[in-house]
Amino acid sequence: MNQIREEETLNSTKEIHHKYQKFWLLLSIAIILAIILLVPSIGVLIAFIFIIIILWIERKRIKIFTSIGFKKPESIYKTLLLCLIYGIVIELSFQMFLNPLFEISTGSRIDLSSFDNVKGNFATYIIMLIIGWVVGGFIEEITFRGYLITRLVRVLGKSSLVLFCILLITSVPFGLSHLYQGWSGVLSTGSIAMVFGYIFIKNNYNIWYTILTHGFVNMVGFTILYFDLGDYLRFLW
Repeated sequence: MNQIREEETLNSTKEIHHKYQKFWLLLSIAIILAIILLVPSIGVLIAFIFIIIILWIERKRIKIFTSIGFKKPESIYKTLLLCLIYGIVIELSFQMFLNPLFEISTGSRIDLSSFDNVKGNFATYIIMLIIGWVVGGFIEEITFRGYLITRLVRVLGKSSLVLFCILLITSVPFGLSHLYQGWSGVLSTGSIAMVFGYIFIKNNYNIWYTILTHGFVNMVGFTILYFDLGDYLRFLW
């Protein structure tokens, strides 16, 4: 009889602990999303620092790198090649087809004036490539895919409808963090975030796929800017 009571007490304690963990996960997610939305210019960087602090606190309880998707790919070379193809196809698809549709729907061009100094300037081009890989490839991917998607899946589950909602929850603030590009830019980057999220989920939550894909997307985008090919690609459309 006492053994049954002890088991019931243990199960009750585990359930309370599980609910407690879910509460703090949801709270951390809410804080991160609030930071990104309320401080659009540097919110992602602040959110990333907040995530690092959380992971540091949890380091004795979980494998922090594995928990945000750092898993060794089966083949490094195949993964690099696949992500390079992803990056080229995604960026060219948006440049040639989807971005013009977003601009038509909003009545305004995507505002890339903050990157005007990249055109024909090799030194600036290299600097922006580095920033594109560090900020886009690592910081944004760890924040939006590595932490937010994995934690939302842990709390909400993995059904198809739930995963679609999770993609929306993480992609909308990603798009809004690029509001400096105008509403067409928000639609474009938000849609690209949906693609990144899909790649992340379909590749068993392995963040290397989105880090590399995001980095290559930025690399192709800045190369188009450097050679000033944007209008030419739109003309093809």
